[in-house]
Amino acid sequence: MVDLYMSGAVGRLLLHAGATAGLLQTYGVPVRWNQGPESRWWESFRQRTANVWDQIDSNAGPRPVVDAEFAGTLGRSLDETEQLLWELGFVRNPIARVKQRDGKPEDGSWVYRESPLSPRQLHLMLFERDEVVDIYAHEELSSVHPLCGPAHFRGQGQSVGGGVRRARELLDLDTSGAIEEPPDCSWDEVG
Repeated sequence: MVDLYMSGAVGRLLLHAGATAGLLQTYGVPVRWNQGPESRWWESFRQRTANVWDQIDSNAGPRPVVDAEFAGTLGRSLDETEQLLWELGFVRNPIARVKQRDGKPEDGSWVYRESPLSPRQLHLMLFERDEVVDIYAHEELSSVHPLCGPAHFRGQGQSVGGGVRRARELLDLDTSGAIEEPPDCSWDEVG
């Protein structure tokens, strides 16, 4: 297995190029079937290719969500949730690492950036359950900002607490069972 981040200049160059490709994919084709509710086809593509990425670098393969990332439950269907996120300015996040809960892949990955080249983003992971959606979140460096790509890939500057708080501000979430004050650290530092 190749560790892209640690493989030196070539690896970092590939990560910068990947972020640039993500920027072009997301904002170069700004239509609903590419980035909006109608682009759910990206989710099956992500799930089918997740294990391939894991063979390239373990940080690109699937990872479990952690309890601290649970922002709350939105009392809407997955379709209604994705429509709401689109209306709030979120876009689908097809280049994100697949997240899993109890071994099941997420039903949607969405991201909010102030602008295409914003250095930071709010990342939401959606898990449908009985006509409601459980939302997990973190705030992090942008995955599509060419200069932030390598640091994003390693989770540098990620804040679970910042993302959960922001998700709760934007969405009317039922926070029953959620951690009241999640920590301001990356998902893999939550203890």
